[in-house]
Order: sequence, then C-alpha cells, then structure tokens
Amino acid sequence: MFSLWLLLSGHYTGLLLSLGFVSALGVSMIASRMGVLDDEGLPMAVFVRLPKVALWLTWEILKSNWAVVKIIFNPASAQPQLTWVQGSQKTATGLVTYANFITLTPGTVSVDVEEADNYILVHALTDDFAQGLSDPEMDARVSQLEGTKP
Repeated sequence: MFSLWLLLSGHYTGLLLSLGFVSALGVSMIASRMGVLDDEGLPMAVFVRLPKVALWLTWEILKSNWAVVKIIFNPASAQPQLTWVQGSQKTATGLVTYANFITLTPGTVSVDVEEADNYILVHALTDDFAQGLSDPEMDARVSQLEGTKP
C-alpha cells in the first residue's frame, strides 16, 4: 500500500517518505500481532502465476463477449437457466476466484457459492454457456493460479 501511495501521490519529500514508512511498518506489525497476515489473505506466489492466467482469461472474455453480442441481436436465442458447477479448489479464496472468473466471462453470473461442498450456482444466458461451464479448463486454470492441482 505504501508503494501504491508513493506512486500515485508524487510527493517525495524526506518527511513524508519517513512518516509513510513508519506508518506502513506500524500497520504491518499490528496486523501481524492480530494474526491476520496469512497465506490465504495475500498469497504472494499468485502474483507470479497471474500474468499467464490473466492472458487466458482476457481471451475467454473476448470470446464470450462475441457470443453475447450475437444473443443481443437475436434475443429469441436466449435460454436463461441456473446450473451448479463444482470447483476443485482447496481454499475458500480459490473457490471465490473461480466464481469471479465465471462472472467475468459474459453470459454467466455466479449467484451463490457453497463453500462446504465446493459448488457454485451460476446463471447462464444460454444452453451453450451452461454447457461451457462443464469444460474443466477454467477450473484447472484457477487451481493452477491457487497453486494446487485440480
């Protein structure tokens, strides 16, 4: 957060830099003492794997956008439905990331997450979108991002 503030503020005086550093250090020490710094809160290893997954997700979003555009021009082809999708993620963060990836791709929206059973309730705009949810690639990519094997 300190780096982001420094980048966005444009103020580089010695007093502000030292006070900002002391503040960031103090907040980190308090958070550590509270026990809120854990691997699930901010897993740093995710940042290494994120660019590869982000490029793939961007491509999936573009493909889904094109499919939604076709539905907009032919609204009779819409067949809204709810379907359950099972995730193979080992952590709550991984499951929520999977649900967010589903929501980011147009034509599908994650409605509910059942963390105990690793299920996500998804609203799909068409039958094709609902069937596309059974493709294990997104689940595998999120598991890879999480650092586990599906």
